[in-house]
Formats: sequence, C-alpha cells, structure tokens
Amino acid sequence: MKSMRRKKRRLKRSVRVTFALMSALFILVSTIWVMDIGEAKSNEGQESLEKVIAKETVEKEPVKKQTDEAKEKESEESGELPDQEGQEDQPVDFVTVDEPVQQEEPTVEQPEVEEPSEDKQDQEEQAVHQSVFLTFDDGPNENTEGILNVLERYDAKATFFMLEPNMRRFRDSVKDMAAEGHAVGMHGVTHDVSKFYQSSQSVVGEMKKGQETLESITGIHSNLIRVPYGSVPNMTPAYREAVDGAGFHMWDWNIDSEDWRLLSEEYVPNVMEQINDFPYKESSKIILLHEKDVTLEYLEKLLIDLTEKGYSMKAITQQMNPVTF
Repeated sequence: MKSMRRKKRRLKRSVRVTFALMSALFILVSTIWVMDIGEAKSNEGQESLEKVIAKETVEKEPVKKQTDEAKEKESEESGELPDQEGQEDQPVDFVTVDEPVQQEEPTVEQPEVEEPSEDKQDQEEQAVHQSVFLTFDDGPNENTEGILNVLERYDAKATFFMLEPNMRRFRDSVKDMAAEGHAVGMHGVTHDVSKFYQSSQSVVGEMKKGQETLESITGIHSNLIRVPYGSVPNMTPAYREAVDGAGFHMWDWNIDSEDWRLLSEEYVPNVMEQINDFPYKESSKIILLHEKDVTLEYLEKLLIDLTEKGYSMKAITQQMNPVTF
C-alpha cells in the first residue's frame, strides 16, 4: 500500500513540475511575442513620423523658394542688391574691370593642294569608260543556258538580240534572260538578206513580230534591235527612217570578236586587242558575240581577262545612245 501511495505522489509531483515548466515556457514565449509586436509598431510609428517630416519639408521648400524669389524681385525693382548670407554690406566705390589679354592666334599651316597630274586625269577618264557591253546574236538556242550560267558566275550582264522563231522554241531561256537582269531585243525573223531587206516594211514587219513574241513571253516591251549582218550597207536612209518612225533603237557594234570565223579560243585575244587599241574614246565598247559552241567554250576566259583589266560587263539600256556604223 505504501508503495502505491509513493508512486501516486511521485506521479503528481512529476505532473506538477511538468505543468510548471510548461507554464514558464508559455510565459516566456508570450513575452517575446509581445516585445516583437511592440518593436514592429515602434518602427512603423518611426517610419510614419519620418514620412510626415519629409512631406512637410517638401511642402515648405516651394514656399521658401517663392518667398526668396519675391525678395529678389523687390530688390531688383528698388535697385538694392540682395543680402548675402554671412556677409556684411560693404560700400561699393568703383569696380575695376580687367581688360582682356589679347592672345596671338595660332598659326595653322595650310596643307599644300596637290594639283592633279596628267596621269591622274587619265585614270579618272579611264574609270568613266571601264564598262563593256557584251551582245549575243542569233539565239536563243541550246547554248543559251550555259552562257547564262557563265555570266552569272562573274556577275556579268549582257544583251541578247534574238530571232523570233528561236524565242518561241526556247521560251524558258528567254524568261531566264529577263529574270536575271539581261537586256533583250530583236534580231528579226528570217535572218535572210533577200527577205529581210526586201523593203522598209519588211524590216519593220519582222522586228514588230519579234517584239510581240518577246512581250508575250516576258512581258517586256523592248525597242532594242540589231539588223542581220549589221546596218551597212543594207540599211538605206529610207529604211533607217522607217525603223526610227516605228520607235526602234538600232544597234551595231564597234568590237567584233569574229567568233563566227575563229573556231577556237583565238576570239578572246582578238577582243582584248581591240579593247586595248580602242579608237573611239567617247563611245561605249559594244562587243559582237554569237551563241555558238566555241563562244560558250571560251566565254569564261574572256570574262576573266575583262575582269582582270578592271572592266565591268553591263547590259544595254533603252536610254543609251545607240552605236551604229
């Protein structure tokens, strides 16, 4: 029995101790929590106070500024100088103004202007005429696409004077010419001297037929023409007048590659020699070529030589003055 009572007492004592410890812990936690809340409210109050002070300061500054400006304005109207803070009013007897010290202007040496030499003038004139105009007759045909590929590799433009039946046969090549920025024109229909030059009406008639076919394929209304075998001797004054009246621009050439005769790469140095000895200083360099096998075979060599000489290959435009015999 004693042991049982002893155990109960121990248990009660343990409960009381535990309860006391828990109460003390609760009181401690509560005290800390209350202190945190108080500190937070204190901070909020401090921040609110600082905001009020800042607001009042901001509101007072414009008023002070306006007051100062009003004082300065009154001083100006009365002729009195505004008081300087921290300084006593001193009597002003006179004001001494120092004369500006005259400084000598620095001497700048002017660069000598070099007068253009005759060599430089020659170079400038040469740069103006550094273009050549490649023209191809008698196409299009099975060589046309190859010619276009070579021209594209060297960023070269050309002018194609085409026969009307060949345009109808190689329509895609004609479209490619126009799409790639080359100039397109007419070379007649028959390429037969006896038929083409039969009359002024036959000349104009063949060119108009080619013009209509070209426009139907490309949508381009071209006035560029080249008559078969050149304008001399068959284009009489009456023929020329008829062509002009129809609105055509007739072109011949002043550099003959002779690729129609030289069945090898010889036509390339032949062109370059004529360019080097070109006698028509104020004229465009118009090169006659044909859409032949040999022309295509050595066309790249010709373009390389022209490029190395500094020439650019351009297409004839309808605004240019035609070159004729």
